[in-house]
Amino acid sequence: MFSHRFSHWFAGLLGVYSFLNIFFLDGDRLFAVAVEALPLFILIFSLTFLVWYGNRFIESFIAKKQTAIHPLILQFGISTLAVLVLAFLSAQITGLILGGPFGFSFQNFLLTAAFVSRINLFLNCINAIYFFSERFKEKAIEAEKFKTLTSEARLESVNSQLNPHFFFNNLSTLSALIYQDAQAADQYLQKLSEIYRYILKNKNNELIPLAEEVDFLKKYLDLLTIRFQESLNFSLSIAPISLSKLIPPAVLQLLVENVVKHNYFTRKKPLEIVITSDDVSLRIYNKKQPKEVVEYSSGVGLQNISERYRFLNNKIRIENETDHFLVELPLIDDQTLTSSRRRAVGADTD
Repeated sequence: MFSHRFSHWFAGLLGVYSFLNIFFLDGDRLFAVAVEALPLFILIFSLTFLVWYGNRFIESFIAKKQTAIHPLILQFGISTLAVLVLAFLSAQITGLILGGPFGFSFQNFLLTAAFVSRINLFLNCINAIYFFSERFKEKAIEAEKFKTLTSEARLESVNSQLNPHFFFNNLSTLSALIYQDAQAADQYLQKLSEIYRYILKNKNNELIPLAEEVDFLKKYLDLLTIRFQESLNFSLSIAPISLSKLIPPAVLQLLVENVVKHNYFTRKKPLEIVITSDDVSLRIYNKKQPKEVVEYSSGVGLQNISERYRFLNNKIRIENETDHFLVELPLIDDQTLTSSRRRAVGADTD
């Protein structure tokens, strides 16, 4: 506190207050008899600043030392001795200057010592409040950093599930296409490389603009069209106002993949997936055509999305009815993000 940039103002105001308290309010005295205003003001102002700068010197001295004693206790102990010395010197000097009843005496020394001790006690109390306030702020910042690091580590753990999950599912499809249709397999491989490049690019991002995610989804839908042809129908109705909103990367791909995994579809009975959005949310809807035997599912998809939204203090809505299945995803507004998350969204992760 004693090195604060406004320290001169604080010391000056304290000096003025002390003078007014003694001179006008008949408060504590420095001498056994009254003294005129000007000498009293100069003396009080000087003593206040000397106590302040004495503590400032002690504070800077203690900061350079390593000691087992708490710095506040050490500060107060040393400053108490210092102000007693200051009171003795003050009584001596003012006695030489003013003379008479203001000359050095034990009573004048005690009165001066009582005054500077109260100033010193008050300043050390304020310093203790300031000290613990700053420590509290530092601990709060450290706790927030730790919380952020923990969340980032957990998010990275969740995101790390995406790549192998997506990659191995599509490798098996590619393997089958190679024997069935070499040209389709080549197109599939090109689309797959573009999609996987997108996943790698955004693997460390919490959020990306919906416009980028929709472009990625279209590439994934092209990949599904190569694989299933007319058995799948997709309807996209994305409100322009929502394209600037943010969403965790690859969540739409995971949701579409989840629909494909749990429903049967043929050219005669195609499966339709409807994706719509407004300014606050995005919805993926499909009528249920449940498979009699569903392939093994690790539950990574929906759980992954739910976890990622939980990190953002948001929640997805799942509507699992007899005839349909719907997932609603909140769209994140850039204005609600912290500055660190804005940097993460805008970071180049190539």
